[in-house]
Amino acid sequence: MKKLKSFGGKNLGGSSGAPGLPKNFAELQRLQEKMEQELKELENTLANEEVTVEIGGALKIVATCDRQVKDIIYESDILEDQEMFKDMLKTAISEIWQKVDQIREERTNEIIAKYNPLA
Repeated sequence: MKKLKSFGGKNLGGSSGAPGLPKNFAELQRLQEKMEQELKELENTLANEEVTVEIGGALKIVATCDRQVKDIIYESDILEDQEMFKDMLKTAISEIWQKVDQIREERTNEIIAKYNPLA
């Protein structure tokens, strides 16, 4: 089989010759499919993984890593000061989504790095 050459004389067919790189497009495609499958499995795992944030011992929010709030637990006496309750709730919501985003990013990056031929 004759190798194709680009205008610059570079080889367009065959192996890339770079260490760690897959030798053909089919191998790249297979790796892409495996990575996509692992990312789908990760989504299922994250849907079941819970994260908890507690603010001042009086307010607690439990959510899953697919951004579903499972429970909000609070002491009834914090409702007396509506401004404080709102501030605590805003803080707790911000913290829980930061935790969720951090977990999602770390787990996704682990999978992507595993299939990156240049890493």
